[in-house]
Amino acid sequence: MLQNEMLPESSCSVERSFEVLGGAWTFLVLREALFDGVVQFDGFQSNLGIARESLKRVLRRLVRHGVLEQRSLNPEGLRKGYFLTNQGRGLLPALVAALNWGEDWASDGSTPERLIHKECGHKLKNAIVCSHCHQPVDPRDVSFESRIKRRSKGREKFAKMRYVEQALLERQRPCSIARAMATIGDPWSFLIIRECFYGIRRFDAFQHRLSIASNILTARLKRLVSAEVLRTAPVPDYPHRSEYRLTEKGLALYAVPLAIIAWGDKWLAGSKGPPLLLTHKSCGHQFSVELRCRSCEMAVTLDDIAYQASA
Repeated sequence: MLQNEMLPESSCSVERSFEVLGGAWTFLVLREALFDGVVQFDGFQSNLGIARESLKRVLRRLVRHGVLEQRSLNPEGLRKGYFLTNQGRGLLPALVAALNWGEDWASDGSTPERLIHKECGHKLKNAIVCSHCHQPVDPRDVSFESRIKRRSKGREKFAKMRYVEQALLERQRPCSIARAMATIGDPWSFLIIRECFYGIRRFDAFQHRLSIASNILTARLKRLVSAEVLRTAPVPDYPHRSEYRLTEKGLALYAVPLAIIAWGDKWLAGSKGPPLLLTHKSCGHQFSVELRCRSCEMAVTLDDIAYQASA
């Protein structure tokens, strides 16, 4: 787990980022923009099967926060498209991490899509690495220093953000990112997973740190246990009480919040700097995310990737 003598009192960049990103539908909109180059409203809508009003809300939020920008599609300026900014392109590692996790841990035996490193022709797997030593990072090999002074106000920010079922996310086609998002893609689930990486295990501690209503917390914990991301275990010395621990499947999620933390630290931290400093204990350097092909050990950008979706 992330290790520190004092746990942070508030959110790291995961919480800030979810204010921008919202929930599962946003990740699928970003999938279309990053991997398929979709820019038109009708293209997003037909490819995802999302309700038009919901899509409008997602696109407006992403434009408002600088992830997408609207530009004219023709010289007359009569039609506009939604184009990725550098900030939006910076979300590539988070999408790759979600795709890899969904493929490894939420697969039905099929391969809905593949990411290929065009330079070497190999599949892009386990590509989130430490930018200094270029090694994949285990959550048990990271320590942190928190600069956060205030408690979370999660209930206020995320009360209207709803969980989306996998069947709805995969309405148009199967997708490993959709399967990952069906498991951990709503803000509350993601924040609970974040707290687990901080070492939080008990119901009352989750509730206190997240300012989350008890019924919402109960539902999210039940879903994460059902998905085998968490497991229950008796509390030492209190066998009638239970606590929640990450399974190996849950631990494997680490690359996803790590990539989102790195994105939030770069684009949302402002002049005060990142609220959470991560150190990779194996190499002793401050951790930042890099996307690297494990087959040829080359750094990878969006332009280096070929996306192959199933028919």
